[in-house]
Amino acid sequence: MFTWTMNKKNRITVAISLAALLTCGLPTLAGGSSGNEPDAKAVATNSLQGEEKPPLTSVEERRLLLALQQERQNLAREREDLARRKKDLKRLEAEVDKKLAQLEATRRKLEELLKEKDAIERKRIKDLAKMYAKMSPERAAAVFSDLKQDLVVEIINEMKAKSAARILNNMDRDKAAAITAAFSSLR
Repeated sequence: MFTWTMNKKNRITVAISLAALLTCGLPTLAGGSSGNEPDAKAVATNSLQGEEKPPLTSVEERRLLLALQQERQNLAREREDLARRKKDLKRLEAEVDKKLAQLEATRRKLEELLKEKDAIERKRIKDLAKMYAKMSPERAAAVFSDLKQDLVVEIINEMKAKSAARILNNMDRDKAAAITAAFSSLR
């Protein structure tokens, strides 16, 4: 059995050649047409419309018609594949949009929670600042010496300048200098 493999460009070229051959009414390659045989135009029309096919007069015509039918089948499969892929892409796009909406909602919720957390922390720092401002400067300085520098800077930032100065005055000189430097770069 003869198998004829063609790439897409060759299949299209063969299909165009066959269509031109059949529509021009040229005699068959087997040596002309007899009065009993159907004309090439009718054969092409019938084969393209899927009607019952009359007998073909040449091997080349049969090959070309077979190639044309195979090309038509390949194009139909490609169309079906493209339609399926398009449907899949639309489904995936909808899923992605849904996930993005969920992520956006989660992001907004996290931002709200972070704002609440920051507000609570600010309130606690203000409460600590009031508490340390009411303590004696010596005791507050002793506690500040044991706290982390960032926390001390935030507490001092919330205190009145006079109370903060008394506490820093009672702290170790190096620790007070480090806190002052960190306070000056506070934004």
